[in-house]
Amino acid sequence: MRRGFKAWCERVAGEYRQSVGIPPDAPLDANALAESLGVRVATPDQLPGLPAASITQLTVTEPDSWSAVTVSHGGVRLVILNSGQSVRRRANSLCHELAHILLNHRSDDTQLSRQGFLFRASFNNEQEGEADWLAGCLLVPAEGLLRAYRRMSSSERLAEHFGVSRALIDWRLRMTGVSKRARPYTRRRPAQIGGD
Repeated sequence: MRRGFKAWCERVAGEYRQSVGIPPDAPLDANALAESLGVRVATPDQLPGLPAASITQLTVTEPDSWSAVTVSHGGVRLVILNSGQSVRRRANSLCHELAHILLNHRSDDTQLSRQGFLFRASFNNEQEGEADWLAGCLLVPAEGLLRAYRRMSSSERLAEHFGVSRALIDWRLRMTGVSKRARPYTRRRPAQIGGD
């Protein structure tokens, strides 16, 4: 990642959380953030005209084949979330898509196969890495993680508190160094002067 990007993400994430009235150590309402950005959010069953068989395929038969997609048309952005995945996974997926928008990432090219399948023609690893990093900062900012960690050092409790997966908490703990920074400061006792 480019120099200064991670610090920039922490700062920007803090600003966006503040804009929707959410302190650093509180869970982020990703839907409120999307609304503040003018981004619409829907699930496949909320899309008019999408056949029931397609909804079942996307959310029941193969729910792990996709998480979210952003569609733009006429200046309107719509994030479609996979309702077949957990609430915590959807929050992460939504923040990932919002991160792409905030970073002004160019959409990957999509194509339609002869069989009627929609697929990505290209995949930009750099953009995906940046979106992952900013999404992590939005959901679990370093400052908030440090505060919360001092109250509850269990990854499971932190995940529940922030409304994210334990894997995301563990990743943020490693990447931010919070678990090391939060260790209690132990002072050495001064040496005794004189003696018996």
